[in-house]
Amino acid sequence: MVPNHAKKRNLESFEPNMKILSRVMKTILERDSINRTNLAQEANVNYVRLVNHLSWLEKKHFVELVVDEGKVIVRLTQRGREFAMALTSFL
Repeated sequence: MVPNHAKKRNLESFEPNMKILSRVMKTILERDSINRTNLAQEANVNYVRLVNHLSWLEKKHFVELVVDEGKVIVRLTQRGREFAMALTSFL
């Protein structure tokens, strides 16, 4: 089991992969809101990698994670919507 301080250090040094980030943001933008499992499948991203990218996006205030009926739903914030549109227009 990884200690909490090691997990925090890993997240602080995490740098997102732009291709993964683009696929994730594009999928959320198209769906408006989506649970993490479906997002991983539709964006074709390994679930653990997705969770790391979502943590980074949440820290930057691009997404919000909301628990609904036991599932974590991912939604773009207004800032995230602007970022997603800019990111997907470049790639």
